[in-house]
Amino acid sequence: MGDILITEALTRRYGSLVAVDRLDLRVAPGERRAVIGPNGAGKTTLLDLVAGAIRPSRGRIRFDGQDISGYGPARRARLGIGRIHQRPAVWPSLTTLDNVAVAAARRRGGVGRSRRPAIELLDRLGLAEHAGVEAARLSHGQRRQLEIAMALAGEPRLLLLDEPAAGLSAVEFERLGAVLRDLPEGMTVLLVEHRLDLVYAFADVVTVLRDGQYVATGTPDEIRVSHVVRQAYSGAVA
Repeated sequence: MGDILITEALTRRYGSLVAVDRLDLRVAPGERRAVIGPNGAGKTTLLDLVAGAIRPSRGRIRFDGQDISGYGPARRARLGIGRIHQRPAVWPSLTTLDNVAVAAARRRGGVGRSRRPAIELLDRLGLAEHAGVEAARLSHGQRRQLEIAMALAGEPRLLLLDEPAAGLSAVEFERLGAVLRDLPEGMTVLLVEHRLDLVYAFADVVTVLRDGQYVATGTPDEIRVSHVVRQAYSGAVA
């Protein structure tokens, strides 16, 4: 079986700034891949490119053998690419349950048919007791869990996670770890995260970027002790 996600010379420019620079990346089906690096490394830009929120300046993105470089976010979502943002993106005026039911409606043939699986998802993520609460009244950590539930409701084949641990309390962080460990085995995950304890506990493979460029890829144990990676974080590697 071939790689589910491939980027080829992927580049994104903003004027003279090169946010992602000729990046080649291959992710296998079912892999838990983390992308780390210092601020400004191009990590979130990479997720934006894969999700279709922005278009490449050059290069290509392939998903399950198909060139999706010109596809928008909705078409990519229909192909099976789900996204969690840095700041939870939920419908604040809807209840927790309705947020998930609406997110699941496309797969389930309508909101009515999606309510039962939505309740099951909320139970898995520890949000069942908040099913009737408006999303605007949830804590930051609860909204983060809700957005994960909404993404899972779409049954993605590739889940993009952008700093899911940001702003979480210690208790919420522990729950997030449990949620990530419980993700379906066949689901491919691309995780961007500053919390390296979460990265090393979750990822099978870690890729390091700096200034939009590839630095290294390896297992968590290899990356943890890599001299090249330490230099990248200290600014010695361009």
